[in-house]
Amino acid sequence: MTRLLLALLLMAATLIQASDKNDQAWPTTPVMRSAEPAAGKPGEIITVTGDYLDKTHVAEVYLTAGGVDLKAEIVSQSVKTLKFKIPAEAKPGRFCLMVLTAGNSPKFIEQPLNIQVAE
Repeated sequence: MTRLLLALLLMAATLIQASDKNDQAWPTTPVMRSAEPAAGKPGEIITVTGDYLDKTHVAEVYLTAGGVDLKAEIVSQSVKTLKFKIPAEAKPGRFCLMVLTAGNSPKFIEQPLNIQVAE
């Protein structure tokens, strides 16, 4: 009985250890929480604060509205802040922000944040 219990414990420990090696850490997801200013004209710089906004997490930023996606020029970025320039071709209106993640499997992620482009 003791041998059987010992064998089962050894098998369980081996399975747990094997599953830990195969599990991959969840990737960190960039999140934009606020923009300052919340509105601006083409060419002006917007500062976004949030989490995981550095170059290892965010490759590109886009303004998106009604099927129109405009790539914004990133001026600077760190883990908590990202500054971008409103594209010159942006028309007045409300735009959602979207990021293209960096890394081996880049993904577009629409952010829970909007900005207003003024005339």
